[in-house]
Amino acid sequence: MGSFSQMLNRALHAAIAICLSCMAVFVFGNVVLRYFFNSGITWAEEASRYLFIWLIFLGAIVASRENAHLGVDTLVSRLSVKNRRRVFVVSNLLVAVTMGLCADGTWKLTELTVNQVSASMRLPLAFVYVSGFVCSVGMVMIALNNLYRLLARKMDENELVMTVDSEEQNFAGRSLEETEKGGEKS
Repeated sequence: MGSFSQMLNRALHAAIAICLSCMAVFVFGNVVLRYFFNSGITWAEEASRYLFIWLIFLGAIVASRENAHLGVDTLVSRLSVKNRRRVFVVSNLLVAVTMGLCADGTWKLTELTVNQVSASMRLPLAFVYVSGFVCSVGMVMIALNNLYRLLARKMDENELVMTVDSEEQNFAGRSLEETEKGGEKS
């Protein structure tokens, strides 16, 4: 399961990179065409908007997997391990239920918009709304996987606090002297 998860994570990162690259090319190309040639590509703005929507939702899945969403862990970090587990279970159940409701709603919206097309690209609007469904299902799977790992005792107690400060990531493993000097650990 680990290799499948890593492969899926790489695919998500690649899809995000493709969305961002295409957006940059479309927007830059349109700016150049409008500035120098007084014309533009009519569908480029719409394509950039839809790619941005997909980028956000795919990024939300990656952030959920890597515990990179914003969170306040002041209380949880001070709890005992037993209470951290309880809070972790409740938190992941809430995420799973909430994202399940979002999946239901976005699927219904996707079904409603199958026959509607966008203005310039003539793309079915369901393509846009299905991104919310994909994100919701992905986050439900991540929450359920977190619960499975906890109940199967495959999770370290340090993972029970679901937020990680960027400073903790940047300075993890560096000595006090290296931090004060601003040097990098080799």
